Amino acid sequence: MKYRREEALRYLGAQKNDTAAGVLADMVYLKLRNEVQARHVLKRCTCRVEADGVRLANGVKLLSADLARHLHGCSEVLLLAATLGSKVDIAVRRLALTSVAEGAAAQAVAAALIESYCDEVQSHVDVGTLAQRPRFSPGYGDWALEEQRKLFDMLDCGRKIGLTLTDGMMMAPTKSVTAIIGLAADAVCEWNKCMNCGNINCPFREE
Repeated sequence: MKYRREEALRYLGAQKNDTAAGVLADMVYLKLRNEVQARHVLKRCTCRVEADGVRLANGVKLLSADLARHLHGCSEVLLLAATLGSKVDIAVRRLALTSVAEGAAAQAVAAALIESYCDEVQSHVDVGTLAQRPRFSPGYGDWALEEQRKLFDMLDCGRKIGLTLTDGMMMAPTKSVTAIIGLAADAVCEWNKCMNCGNINCPFREE
């Protein structure tokens, strides 16, 4: 997967022209890259968008008005779960014990890598003439983290990619993503997760 230094720097809270931070991120990436054991599971299914959520073909309903707005116009979705694997978690913890700076950089680099991996996975999906909407994950907007259990059950994450969920809805390994991706005639969605988020200091917030 591609290492995106600028994205890692944003996760680190540094400017893209911060030379020292860039060198630190690059150094940490070299220490992490051989620990990555990326795996994913992807499932395509039909859906029906309702006012308070999205009902999938198997009858499971994802409860979120924000998700419904995001998927307006979609009759199909991709369900995605991806992980960098447990060795990355171990490496990040090891670096944090050695250096606070390296630990923070490792968290940022790993976060950038899992997003890059998800992008790569999506780029290889043949959706014909349809367009993929941006990924939407449990925890965005009003989509409760508890809903993540539904995605885990449908994708059989534990058996297929070794991704588990704690009682507190935390994923293990931690550098993992679950998401739903709408398929529609266009990639335009009505719900902007950035502008509807209360964290106005987030470096990823859209202007």
